[in-house]
Amino acid sequence: MIEKWKTILALEEWTITTEAIERKSVTYEGGVPAWERYFIGVEPNHDTKTAVIYHDRDLTEEDVVHELLHVAHPNWSEWQVNTVTKLLLE
Repeated sequence: MIEKWKTILALEEWTITTEAIERKSVTYEGGVPAWERYFIGVEPNHDTKTAVIYHDRDLTEEDVVHELLHVAHPNWSEWQVNTVTKLLLE
């Protein structure tokens, strides 16, 4: 799935890996409902063209597209990434 979206988003030169993390390693502020207590985030290195997607639950296609958009467009807002993610998956 990652390779498919790397091609679509012109990230073929990038090496993208994933790494599962323990749920207990992430803390949440009070008021976050249990169903929203998960972590998915990307740490890109634009110099080496590598990135790691960290996650504490199974990744969905939406998650992958979202995180790869952060890599492809590091200056975009979260709103822009969310909007384009939805458009690409429609």
